[in-house]
Amino acid sequence: MVKVIIILFLIGVLSYFLYINGYMVVTSKRAFMFLGSKRGKKAMFSSCTGYIKRVVKFKESKIYHVDFNVELEKGEVTLELLDAKKQLILSLNNSEISQIKVENGQRYYMVLRFKAATGSYEVSWE
Repeated sequence: MVKVIIILFLIGVLSYFLYINGYMVVTSKRAFMFLGSKRGKKAMFSSCTGYIKRVVKFKESKIYHVDFNVELEKGEVTLELLDAKKQLILSLNNSEISQIKVENGQRYYMVLRFKAATGSYEVSWE
């Protein structure tokens, strides 16, 4: 019994470490079909409702141009970017472009929210 508790604790610590470094995703969604890329920057989906949350770290401190390209047949998709304190600093809907100033080494949270959406999205920043 003690071994099981230790193993579960170690799995939890490893999962948290992977999440805060951007290698693991927290997701709560229901979809008929969802095909996403490895880093969550693009996906195709059908009848998707819910959210995807991941940690993002930028390589350098500067102003990035964020391009959120969405092609929807129905529904709604929103991209949110939160700072380390989980305060909303950017929100984009249906194919928008914006700018954001970020700091190197800081942790940011990218949240994609789906409401009965069918289509695809792609996120890029430069």
